Amino acid sequence: MILRNRVMLVAGAALATGQIVQAQAPADRHPAYDAAVPDIPGIYPEATELKITASPDNRIFLGSARPFHEEITPGAVELKAWRGERSNCQLVVSTGYAQANLRVTSSPLRLGKHEIATSASMIRYTRAGQRITADVIGHENECQHAAGAHRAIWFEANVPQNAEPGVYRGTVTVTAPGCEPAVQEITLEVKPATLPAPQDWKMHLDLWQHPQSVARWHDAEPWSTAHFEHLRPLMQRLAAAGQKCITCTLLDEAWNAQTYDWFPSMIHWVKGRDGVMRYDYSILDKWIHFMHDEIGIREQISCYSMLPWHLNIKYYDEVTGEMAIAKAEPGTPSFEALWAPFLRDFHKHMQEKGWAEKTCIAIDERPDRMVREAMRLVKENAPSFRIASAVDKPSELTREVYNISPVITHAGTALGDLLRERKAAGKITTFYVCMQPLVPNTYTTSTPAEAEWLGLFAAANHLDGFLRWAYNSWNRNPLQTTDFGNWTTGDCFLVYPGNRSSIRFERLRDGIEEYEKIRILRERAKESPAAASIVDSMNTRLAAIFTVERSSQYYIHAQDVKNARAIVDETLTALNALQAPPAAPMP
Repeated sequence: MILRNRVMLVAGAALATGQIVQAQAPADRHPAYDAAVPDIPGIYPEATELKITASPDNRIFLGSARPFHEEITPGAVELKAWRGERSNCQLVVSTGYAQANLRVTSSPLRLGKHEIATSASMIRYTRAGQRITADVIGHENECQHAAGAHRAIWFEANVPQNAEPGVYRGTVTVTAPGCEPAVQEITLEVKPATLPAPQDWKMHLDLWQHPQSVARWHDAEPWSTAHFEHLRPLMQRLAAAGQKCITCTLLDEAWNAQTYDWFPSMIHWVKGRDGVMRYDYSILDKWIHFMHDEIGIREQISCYSMLPWHLNIKYYDEVTGEMAIAKAEPGTPSFEALWAPFLRDFHKHMQEKGWAEKTCIAIDERPDRMVREAMRLVKENAPSFRIASAVDKPSELTREVYNISPVITHAGTALGDLLRERKAAGKITTFYVCMQPLVPNTYTTSTPAEAEWLGLFAAANHLDGFLRWAYNSWNRNPLQTTDFGNWTTGDCFLVYPGNRSSIRFERLRDGIEEYEKIRILRERAKESPAAASIVDSMNTRLAAIFTVERSSQYYIHAQDVKNARAIVDETLTALNALQAPPAAPMP
C-alpha cells in the first residue's frame, strides 16, 4: 500500500542541507534553533518499509554529502548492557510530507513478566560554527516536521540492578496524523553482571561547574532558593555520571574573565579599618552543603585558585568603602603576607565543617615555580589541604602534586613507573582534553564515539579518571549556537539549559560505565590463575588500542569503541564460564 504520508525510522545520526526553523523554547523563554532537514536523494528509496542503519557514531551536519558511513540494513536495534547500566541509541525519523505533530513513544522492554522502563525524546539542533548539528537531547517527544526531513531521536533504557539477565524486547513508535505508524524493534541483552550505583563508581570524574550561568539563564538571584532549585536537576545529572569534585572559587575570575558569565568569588574578602583581612564563607558553605549533602558529590572540593591567571585578588576596603585589588607575585613577601593568613583561616573553617581532608587548592596550567611556592605555603599553613593541578605536560613536580592532570597528548609521560609510584602513594592521576587536541574531544563537532573513547583510554592506561572544562559554562544562548569567543564550538559546556543533556555528554557517560566494567573485571583476576590469565589478555588487547599515539588519528574512534565493548563482553563471558558448574556427562 502506498501512503500519501510516508514515515521512515532510521537508527543513527542523519542530517542534510535544509532550512533552519526558529522556535521558541516554552520553558525558558529563550529562542532556539531547530531544524527540519530535507532528505538526500538516493539515501531513502520510495518504499514504505522501515530502513535501519548501524551508524549511531555519525555526526552529520547540514550540507554533508555522506549522511551514513555504514550500510543500511533492516532489523532490530541490538543493545547490550550490564545490570545497573544506562543503555541508549540514536534513531532518526524521516517523512515525505510536512507534519504538524510528529510524535515518538517507546514501550517498556520485556522479558516474560520482567520489564525495563524506557524513554524516547526528540533531539534538538544547534549551530556549531557554520554548520548545524543534532546534539541537544530535549524533553519533548513531539515536534513539527518539514516535508522530506530527518528528525533525530534519543532512546534510553535504565537497567535496574536487580534485572533478570536475558534478552528483552520492545519498540519505538513514531506517529503523525494521517500516517501509518513506524515501529522500530529494540532488543536489549542484559548481562549477568552488575554495575554499582554511580556514587560508588571509582573513576575520578572532574567536570567543572559554573553556577553563575544557571542564575543568569533562569534570571534568578545568585545563591537564592530559586537559583538552587534550578541547579538541582542539572547537578543531579552530573552526580549520576559519577562526578567526584565540587568546583569552588576563592576569588574573582581565577581564569581571567574568559567566560560569558562572570566567575565571582564564593568568599567575600574584607580588609578592615585595622588593616586585617577577614573572610566571609557563607556563599561557599551554601554551595558545598548543597553539592555535598543534597547532590551527593563528596570526594573532592576543588578551590580555584591561589594562582589566578592575572594574580589579582579583589577585596572590599572598609576605609574607602570600595572594592580594591591586591596583586601578589609568587615568591614575594606580599604573596606570603596575603595568602598565609587566608590559608590558616580557611583551613580552620574547613576543619570545623569537616571538609578539610577533601579540600584541594586547585591550580590550572601555571608554571612549576608558581606551583611550588603555592605548595610550600599550603603545607606550612593548611596541612590538611592538598594540591590539584592541570598541566600541559608532567614535570618533576608531578611526583609531589596530589591530583595531577596532563593533557592527553602528554599523558604518556605520566604512565608506567611514575603512575605506579603515584598510586602506591594514594595520589590521583587523570588526564584532560581542552581546545587541543582536535581529536579525540567532546566538541559539538566531534564524532559521538570520541567522548566514549576518553573513558576507555583512561581505563586501558590505568589512569584514575578524566577532567574537562566545563560542564555548563554557557554562552548567551547555547540552544542557538555552541560557539563562544575563540573557543572551539562546544568547548565550554557539555549540557544545555533547562536540564537538557547532549549526545556527547551521554556518550562520555557511556565511556565512564565502560571504565567501571573494566575495573570490576580486573578485580576478578584474584579469583584464580585462569581468571588472571583472562584479565591479562583483556588488559593487553585494550592497551594496544587506546594509546596516546592512536588517540589523535581521525575516523578510528567508533571502531575502537566497538572493539573495546566486544573485548569487555568476551572477558565477562570467559570469566563467568570459569564459575559455571561442569556439564553433566552424556548418558
